[in-house]
Amino acid sequence: MNLSRQQQEEHIRRIMELYGDLLYRMSLSVVGNSSDAEDMVQDTLVTYLTEAPEFPDEAHEKQWLVKVVRNNSLMLVRKQKNRERILSEQSRVSTGKDADYGILDVLQTLPDKYRAVLVLFYVEEYSAEEIAKVLKKSVSAVKMRLKRGREMLAERYKERNQ
Repeated sequence: MNLSRQQQEEHIRRIMELYGDLLYRMSLSVVGNSSDAEDMVQDTLVTYLTEAPEFPDEAHEKQWLVKVVRNNSLMLVRKQKNRERILSEQSRVSTGKDADYGILDVLQTLPDKYRAVLVLFYVEEYSAEEIAKVLKKSVSAVKMRLKRGREMLAERYKERNQ
């Protein structure tokens, strides 16, 4: 589906008229606040425009939109929980003597290629296969970077906190 800007706007207007409330309610039931729910609906519409899927009928279109908004909303909640957990751990680790560096501080000192895979794996909860696709590397290369990154992180953490 290769649409002009005007056609895209008309298409989005139609989608919002037909499914806007449904998508919003679905997202709101997952994320729990209206601002994030609106963002997830907007993200879903962007995905719809960029992927330009074609459906045999409106029922399939509706099903796809509901699935995408639900998945987007669940991913947002998961990311928020991970951030809260990491910040909590960071706070717990960072309390104490001034020389006590938190994991996140040490993580920032790693070379980009190791820091990126560690963040994608532990914070964003990507699998090694997903990371390989994102970084355009082999799965074995990603696993090796995870291994070396963990080792480097542990070593630097110990050095800074002795």
